[in-house]
Amino acid sequence: MTFPEDLVQQFRTVAVERIERVEAAWAQVLTSLNDAAAKIVHREIHTLKGESRIVGFTDVNMVCHKLEDLLELARARGYAVDEDFDLAVNMALRFMVMLIRKRVGTHLSGIDLPGFVRQIDNILKRHEPTGRSRTGSVPPVLRAVSTTRLPSAARNQLGPVAVDVFLEYAVSKAPRRDRLRTSWHAMRDLIGIQRAVVSTIQLGKYKPSVMALARDLGKELEVWFELDTAEVTTEILAAIDVSTLHLVRNAVDHGIESPAARLAAGKPAKGSIRLRGGMQGDSFVMTVEDDGRGIEFDRVRERAIELGLATENVPLTRERLVDLMCYPGFSTRTEANEVSGRGVGLDAVRGSAIDVGGTLAATSRDGQGTIWTLTIPVPPLVASGHVIRAPGMRFPIVVGPGWNVRETTPEMPIVVELGAALGLTPTNSINSKIWWFDNGKLQIGILCGGAPVAVDARRLVSTPPSALGEVVTIDSVEALLIRPDRIPGIVS
Repeated sequence: MTFPEDLVQQFRTVAVERIERVEAAWAQVLTSLNDAAAKIVHREIHTLKGESRIVGFTDVNMVCHKLEDLLELARARGYAVDEDFDLAVNMALRFMVMLIRKRVGTHLSGIDLPGFVRQIDNILKRHEPTGRSRTGSVPPVLRAVSTTRLPSAARNQLGPVAVDVFLEYAVSKAPRRDRLRTSWHAMRDLIGIQRAVVSTIQLGKYKPSVMALARDLGKELEVWFELDTAEVTTEILAAIDVSTLHLVRNAVDHGIESPAARLAAGKPAKGSIRLRGGMQGDSFVMTVEDDGRGIEFDRVRERAIELGLATENVPLTRERLVDLMCYPGFSTRTEANEVSGRGVGLDAVRGSAIDVGGTLAATSRDGQGTIWTLTIPVPPLVASGHVIRAPGMRFPIVVGPGWNVRETTPEMPIVVELGAALGLTPTNSINSKIWWFDNGKLQIGILCGGAPVAVDARRLVSTPPSALGEVVTIDSVEALLIRPDRIPGIVS
């Protein structure tokens, strides 16, 4: 099968980024026994294995499968591995980078991939625990170690700092302005909101590989992708993308029965999987529904007891059993294959959802199918307000959201000159006029160089509601959004 060049190039870029994350996380695991980093290693490699199969990088897929064997063994040993083991993991990662970057149809000289695979097999045999299969218990959870992350919590802390940097840059003059431009752009790129679009076209890239997987498993299948186009952040798109890959593959492998089994159950020989998604309120909700055998909850409970995650005399709700299915290393299969059985797929989905503040749930009916539901809150990407020109300022100001222009003067006026209020160089207020803003609790007069204009600004660097303001863009022009009640000296 020939794959579109843009899909192949996208895979190359994302795959190399995944491997870089794995390398960094693997080094962290070996030095600090960081459980969060360990999860990153397993999730990224399992996802890369699925993605490489989609675009026909069979060598990468094979190395991923072998690397997963190594990682499973490392996890079972609590990551107490020797130098040869560590070297094999790093060599596998380097081999994959070279395989990903090579031109289609060419061969890499100097790389004995079959020999390297045999080397991995020898390492596995040498380190294999005796007396009990590795798949007989859930790998031990590492001790928790705090990690530095840069999603929401860090952004809330750094957002006000970025606003200060923007202000310094916006009002400075050359050559200082040139130096501050570099600092501002670095902050903006580090914590700024990066937008992405979720659509049927974007996620439909997985449909050919899903059909190919069904054929490989001897199953007949129809697949529908039905998504409303929605604007989200790149982090949310990444979580949706990973979830699509694992949930659809999981439905093919675990949910849809063979044609013979379906006919015997009175079903059509051809199974169906339908993926739907779109905005519901402030969240993006995606469902993956199949008409397969349904979740075998009795088997899930038995496996949970085998793995020491549940006891015989304690009843478990279906919601709790679904949670256990997403536990790292949990699988109802005792032997892994190239598709599943390592207990990573659902863990990757739930982990990706949790990372962006989302949830994963499932409902299932015996013999009729399963519906997995991914719900991810989408932060507001647009802020409505009024754009003004403050006297002497070279950048626009947006007042809002939640502030309306008021024509009448209040009895006890509070008047603000923004340049002075923001701690900037005093400005000339000639030809300015006071315009009044009201949020229902407070009325504030602001000196403006013209009439306020209603506008929908695109958020760029967000801050907590307690901060003075944040950076937005209006027709690609960077502006400062202020919350008047947060101006120093004003009490709401």
